[in-house]
Amino acid sequence: MRCGILKARSKYGIAVDIGTTNVTFNLINLIDGSVRNQYLMRNPQSQHGIDIITRMRFAIKSPENQEILVSLIRAGIKKAILGLLKENGIDTSQVTDIVIVGNTVMHHLYFDLSLNSLMRPPYKATQKEFILIAASEVGLDFIPNANCYSPPVVESFIGSDAIAVLIESKFLKSTEKKLVVDVGTNTEISLLTPQGIWIASAASGPAFEGWTIECGIGGEIGAIEAVSINPATFEPTITIIGGGNPRGICGTGAISAMAALLESGLMLPRGSLNREIKSKWLSFDSNIAKYILAPGEQSSTSKDIVIAQTDLRKLQQSKAAIRAVMEMLLKQSNSSPNEISEVYLTGVFGTGLKIEDAYRIGMFPRFQNASITQVRNGAVRGAGLLLLEENRKKVEPLMAQLNYIELTEEDEFRDLFVASIPFPSK
Repeated sequence: MRCGILKARSKYGIAVDIGTTNVTFNLINLIDGSVRNQYLMRNPQSQHGIDIITRMRFAIKSPENQEILVSLIRAGIKKAILGLLKENGIDTSQVTDIVIVGNTVMHHLYFDLSLNSLMRPPYKATQKEFILIAASEVGLDFIPNANCYSPPVVESFIGSDAIAVLIESKFLKSTEKKLVVDVGTNTEISLLTPQGIWIASAASGPAFEGWTIECGIGGEIGAIEAVSINPATFEPTITIIGGGNPRGICGTGAISAMAALLESGLMLPRGSLNREIKSKWLSFDSNIAKYILAPGEQSSTSKDIVIAQTDLRKLQQSKAAIRAVMEMLLKQSNSSPNEISEVYLTGVFGTGLKIEDAYRIGMFPRFQNASITQVRNGAVRGAGLLLLEENRKKVEPLMAQLNYIELTEEDEFRDLFVASIPFPSK
């Protein structure tokens, strides 16, 4: 890997955010900054582990395993870029810049860097510096004139995607306290203050992205995105992305469902479905209790769409991890929720989240004085900004402001996590 001077730009750049679950692409006109097209694909590495830790364990078993993961993501990105260019009638010679961002593990697996130091204390990244190389060095040799840039990794499991989101938030020159939250399989949270930026991450798991829960799907057509429950009959009313019949439930729908279950008394604060309530919508017939969101005759799968007790436990742990990180950052920066003037939400909750639902389940403390901004795909939008040299110049001073908190070394974080597991009472 080498650092160097940028070559002269042509007309198009490509921004790529490599997530643990999904990979997002923006094709950008470098003349006017407009997004020409977008694309989303599942991360092809998922077949070797849907979460970061499982994938890391697979990679470090042998050099051959590492090469499998590197080849999968590079081939997937190559295919996606070729498809984008073909669909838009753009020749590969017109592309001169590609920006790659992702969490540290995804970053290392794309650039073929060792993961060994991330698997043991003190959990250090192999390379933290920014990368600027010819695209041909990372499997993109079909773009003959392109540079490939990736901003610095913060440390441990906070990667270059966190830098991209901070750039995109436009918060860097603010004199007020602001919060940036990027929720995914790995959640990064930054608290910006006049004294510096506190940043940390937690393994919130893939449940909010539609993985590992019985009827989970992504935030796509057919996904249940909101739920309300009649307190008298316990019958659900659901809102479906795109209308029609539901195929499953997405992350915002799961948050909404948990809030509605709590409000109706169908779920107890400890997270258990209430066995004292008898309702056709609440099933205890099998070993696993379930709440029926849509019966089979109303779903596009002809099967009941449910949220199961096992799902609720996974979601409960995910929301507890997010809340514990927030509490840790607030404490480390000597801040209170009432001091936060704005919250920038992206990732899984970049659209559609009802903030009151997040408050109801205790995922966020109540930000009484904050405006809430939800932005779809903040990391890839930030990567798009980093196609320009003027924005790359902001990265070094940004890195100097960061106060990184390694939560694996903090007993206090574990205590906060445990305290955040129960749901708030009414």
